Amino acid sequence: MITVIVCLFFLALLVLLRIFYENHTFVVTRYDVDSGTNGTGDDWKIVFLSDLHNQEYGEGNEKLLRAVRDEKPDLILVGGDMLIRSTGEKSEKASRFMEQLPSIAPVYCANGNHEQKMKECEEEYGKAYQNYKKRLVDAGIHMLENEACTLKLGGQNVQIGGLEIPVSFFAKQVPWKHYDSFCDESPEQLMPEQFDMRPVKDGGPYKILLAHQALYAETYADWGMNLVLCGHLHGGVVRLPGIGGIISPQLTLFPKYSGEHSRLGESDIIVSKGLGGHSIPIRLFDRAEVVVICGRQEK
Repeated sequence: MITVIVCLFFLALLVLLRIFYENHTFVVTRYDVDSGTNGTGDDWKIVFLSDLHNQEYGEGNEKLLRAVRDEKPDLILVGGDMLIRSTGEKSEKASRFMEQLPSIAPVYCANGNHEQKMKECEEEYGKAYQNYKKRLVDAGIHMLENEACTLKLGGQNVQIGGLEIPVSFFAKQVPWKHYDSFCDESPEQLMPEQFDMRPVKDGGPYKILLAHQALYAETYADWGMNLVLCGHLHGGVVRLPGIGGIISPQLTLFPKYSGEHSRLGESDIIVSKGLGGHSIPIRLFDRAEVVVICGRQEK
């Protein structure tokens, strides 16, 4: 009996040490996607950041900045929840980090549910969101709030849109209800009108959508997006081999998408495991990550 207790104690200690380690380190995860230009353009590289939640890696987030800088990206995309919702006191670390990104590459940013709640609930959070947004815009960051813009990337026309998803789409549910039961609402009416919906093969731009909530991945693919970048799910908190994440911030078990690259029709869906934590500040076999996406040309 004593042997069992001692073994359980050391097992619990090892798990706690592993959680501590994963909560304070990150990895760089790389994905390749087909940019659909059949060899007529150049390869490109995007760094995708999401769900920092004020986490710091080194003083002033220097370790994280160095990792982004070392990638020499053509573009930095931010998927939201870089701060923790507050009246402003909890946004300083995120603001300082974000302000340094434009010195590395052009930055385009969409909101997550934390920024969105600050924006929607001004009576509770005051001008905290407006102040945060102003700091980012003043630093040269392009904020995409239900809008899309067009730019050149690797000699290719690219449209980047940011989906502003209402807080109601992130409501917590009882954990034993099935994931699909939360698809009653659809964000379809929120799609930025500026998107040119022609396929790339017909002369349309390569379309990238920043959409914090991965729950509606199939909807985004149906819209004709070439690349969809999501976050929010923090990798499912605990990941099991062959299964994936265990629980979502909505408290649903075994979310369908939690931290991977999926192919839905002609769309690449990439869900970041995020860089920090909030609702359940635990990571186990679920490393925080900087996501690097390389657009390759099919020859």
